[in-house]
Amino acid sequence: MNYDCIIWDWNGTLLDDVSASLRSVNDMLTSRGMPVMDLVRYRDCIGIPIKVFYERVFDLEKEDYDALLAEYNEGYLRHLEDCSLSAGSREALDRFRDAGCLQVIVSSSNNSQLTENVEKYGITEYFDAILGSDNYLAESKIGRAQKYLRDKNMKRPLVIGDLEHDFILANEIGADCVLLTSGHEKTSRLLSSGARVVDSLAEMLDKTE
Repeated sequence: MNYDCIIWDWNGTLLDDVSASLRSVNDMLTSRGMPVMDLVRYRDCIGIPIKVFYERVFDLEKEDYDALLAEYNEGYLRHLEDCSLSAGSREALDRFRDAGCLQVIVSSSNNSQLTENVEKYGITEYFDAILGSDNYLAESKIGRAQKYLRDKNMKRPLVIGDLEHDFILANEIGADCVLLTSGHEKTSRLLSSGARVVDSLAEMLDKTE
């Protein structure tokens, strides 16, 4: 194993929660009498910071942004009950742990909610740290990753995520990167980033021997 630290994204990477996000957004659209979106349009609209998504889908001149975030999160948590870890998550976590890698989650999700969800799925023990955001704005997570690597003196990190932003993060911290097509962002955008792109965590393991 060529890496000493694995930086995991959470939503759409370790957690297969795309359906919860899409269903929550469609609940919001339905309540406003607006057409619902399919997965293709959802993935096309996603961006970091997440305000980009709301600007593309809702009229922020007429809607209160904080209220939209709260409404989305309420629906997301409700639909999350039907979600599970992504296929191959535990196998990947085991593989990296057995190889002696430190593993950390660096996410744009609210930290308390993130920590609770990781505990819910029974995988907290795999991680040296869980680094979420102190708000619900889903903004950049680069600073948290940089500080962690400095504090731990990690020199060979690998970022695993599902967004173009994860590749941007990897470039900022000098890490390799693998992006999953099964997450929240459309495949064509991932491919155009220049990152290694795979369809599953099993395929990712084959490429990180």
